[in-house]
Amino acid sequence: MLLLYLEPLFATAGAFLLLISPETYTSDMTRRTIATVDPKSHFLFQQLAGGWLHLAFTEAVVLRLVDDMRVWRLLCMGILVSDILYCHSMAQGVGGWAVWIKVWDWTLKEWIATVTTWPFVLARCAIVSGIGMKSSAPKGARAKKSD
Repeated sequence: MLLLYLEPLFATAGAFLLLISPETYTSDMTRRTIATVDPKSHFLFQQLAGGWLHLAFTEAVVLRLVDDMRVWRLLCMGILVSDILYCHSMAQGVGGWAVWIKVWDWTLKEWIATVTTWPFVLARCAIVSGIGMKSSAPKGARAKKSD
């Protein structure tokens, strides 16, 4: 449910925000320390939006069509790389991990970004580590192939 429906919607909404108002995105990610964006840098926001739309497509379409857990695990590993960099960028945006870790200083936007990020990250971690997942092949399938 999280990865197939909710996150693709969030990623698509984030992509549209990046395309329509990169200033709002940058301001929200930096506690308003960067309120304007040089128009010459808009291509970077378009690239990020493209990445988020790719993520939305992968989750909303590819993961729905593929029931092979090996494929799910591999795709989730790749998305986790993106998650790590995104979470690191959230900390960088406010001045680094020493500043970000002070949750009592978080803005509403930071709480929203965190609460709408971590459940998906944890779901992917569970998939990658095999927690709560069915085997992609019935038991004994490998033994039959070697005969």
